[in-house]
Amino acid sequence: MPRMREKENYRARLKAVGLRHTLPRERILSYLDRKNVHPTPEELYNGLKKRGYDIGLSTVYLNLHVLREHGLIYEFRDPKGLTRYDGYNEPHVHLVCTSCGKVEDLLLKNLPELDLSQAQKAAAEKSGWALENFRLEFRGLCPNCQE
Repeated sequence: MPRMREKENYRARLKAVGLRHTLPRERILSYLDRKNVHPTPEELYNGLKKRGYDIGLSTVYLNLHVLREHGLIYEFRDPKGLTRYDGYNEPHVHLVCTSCGKVEDLLLKNLPELDLSQAQKAAAEKSGWALENFRLEFRGLCPNCQE
């Protein structure tokens, strides 16, 4: 179970977007708030059950939808078409294996030569859009699939 400081962090994040705090939301955020965790709803459900949490699969689906709609987590499809979720808040890009479907986080602070804020600014200027953020995904073969 999350420590007190983490619990307050989840409460504040939920409140900031107008959601009330519930244990399922806190537990889902806690599970997703780690690097390299991109579960399907079923994988998330099984992971929470392994932690000893009494939660229903329909509760997981409902809360994933609500958390995504309020911008607290990110939903994406992997190369196999499975819906996956990401709640890791550090700026990062996804490395996606087109063979096995593995998704790995690469922190932007580890890529100082990649200035995506300038790319976002240039895209906004060219398009006239008021861009708020971006998601970047690199696709290829992971080290295991290259063998």
